[in-house]
Amino acid sequence: MKSKILYQYLPVFIGIGYLLSVCLIHLYRILSLNSGMFVYTIDDPYIHLALAENIVNGHYGINSGEVSAPSSSIMWPFILAIFGAHVYSPLYLNIFFATASVYVLTVFLNRVIQLNSFRLKSLFVSILVILLILSTNAVGLIFIGMEHSFQVLMVLLIAHGLIIEIETKEVKSWLIAAITIAPLIRYECLAISIPAILFLFSRGHYKQVLISSVLITTLLGSFSVFLMSLELGSFPSSVEAKSNIVQGGGLFSSVLWNFLFSMHYRPGIVLGGTALFLLHYYFYGRDIDKKKLSVISILAIMLQYAAGSYGGYNRYEIYILAFIILIAIYIYASQIVSLINNARDKFATFFKVLIFTTGAAFIMSPVYIYDQFTLAFASNNIYQQQYQMHRFATEFYNKPIAVNDLGYVSFNNDNYVLDLWGLGSHEALKLRLTRDNPEWMHNLCNTKNVELVMIYDWWFPERPNEWIEIGILNLGIRAITPSDDKVHFFATNEEAYYEIVEKLSRFIETLPEGATFSFNEM
Repeated sequence: MKSKILYQYLPVFIGIGYLLSVCLIHLYRILSLNSGMFVYTIDDPYIHLALAENIVNGHYGINSGEVSAPSSSIMWPFILAIFGAHVYSPLYLNIFFATASVYVLTVFLNRVIQLNSFRLKSLFVSILVILLILSTNAVGLIFIGMEHSFQVLMVLLIAHGLIIEIETKEVKSWLIAAITIAPLIRYECLAISIPAILFLFSRGHYKQVLISSVLITTLLGSFSVFLMSLELGSFPSSVEAKSNIVQGGGLFSSVLWNFLFSMHYRPGIVLGGTALFLLHYYFYGRDIDKKKLSVISILAIMLQYAAGSYGGYNRYEIYILAFIILIAIYIYASQIVSLINNARDKFATFFKVLIFTTGAAFIMSPVYIYDQFTLAFASNNIYQQQYQMHRFATEFYNKPIAVNDLGYVSFNNDNYVLDLWGLGSHEALKLRLTRDNPEWMHNLCNTKNVELVMIYDWWFPERPNEWIEIGILNLGIRAITPSDDKVHFFATNEEAYYEIVEKLSRFIETLPEGATFSFNEM
């Protein structure tokens, strides 16, 4: 009995131990590259932190006195506000959520992998947990510093909860909570919550369906009403700026474009291939409950195809991959287990299955594995670029600025930050989407008393004639997560030009090794 319990819990310790050990290695590399400073691998978490700073003070927006909705997550900025909007809060929270996800994975695998040999089962589950940590980019999501680790945990709970319902006919309260919370973390989780609700409806759990449906509709609707009361539209600016569906009003052409885009993107191809396996089971499988599960999983994939995104340093698609992987494992696990249990040479068959499983995991997730080698350099990108922009804005210039990559420049910055791309400024977003003449940027800068502009020039190929280019902040290494390795600095008038040049001359002397600034000749 003691050995059975030991083998049962060994994968938990191995999985969590692996996760935390890899995190420590990456943390050490990040601190080494960034002169002892911790920086996330993308700039976006600092948007949420900047918003959370103001939420703590009772204001919803990036700039005090001006409302805005830059966060694509409803819950995440409020969670950060609860923890004081500290720069390390996303890191600590994500480690906690990722650790909880590893625990859910081991419980799930112990349930579905019913090998006769405790030793083989413990070994198989331990290896599968590590492969799933890689396949769901669990470590990468921690250092991204966004809400995706929390999102993946909710999605795993939904998948596991549906499987428990199949086996026990019981709907756990935490399943309803996860179904409800998931879209509040990120809107795209509706692609999981809606199929999950439909599955519960098909199983006759009408009360739970009503509760979850009413809660999701009420909470999402209330947030939209809140935004509209602030005259910010019905969706956050980040969703409106990035989603073709929202911008196109849900038009058929937008959905069709997203379908075609999905089929040309590697994770989209993986999802499509998995959908074919699930479809095969629907037509040729014997278990009615698993057939229903395969149908709602295919529906989830189709919803991702219709409205979902990919990329963002491999974070947007992780939620649907995590869900589908667990469902596929559950549907086909009995066949794999039966193959091993009934084999004459169990060990030989086991290792053949193990080799096949490992190969499949590496085929599905080569990008996430590659990310483990680029993670620290991605952090160094943000340190050399966005953090240095923040330093110049807060320590040297100390006046209103304009940017197109809102994040670190707005975090811990009491001066006004104009986001020309529109995530932090609903006015700028509307002007960018509706105006062809670049003069709107100059007029808006004048209105906000902005005389310094720091942007990627290719994001705005047409710029106001009045702007004077000062120079370029250059990365010292290849750009991994920034959209460009060069940030162009502009003055909006000649008087400001000389002031900015003088302050930049002092700032340049403090740049870290690798980062450089080159002046343009006026």
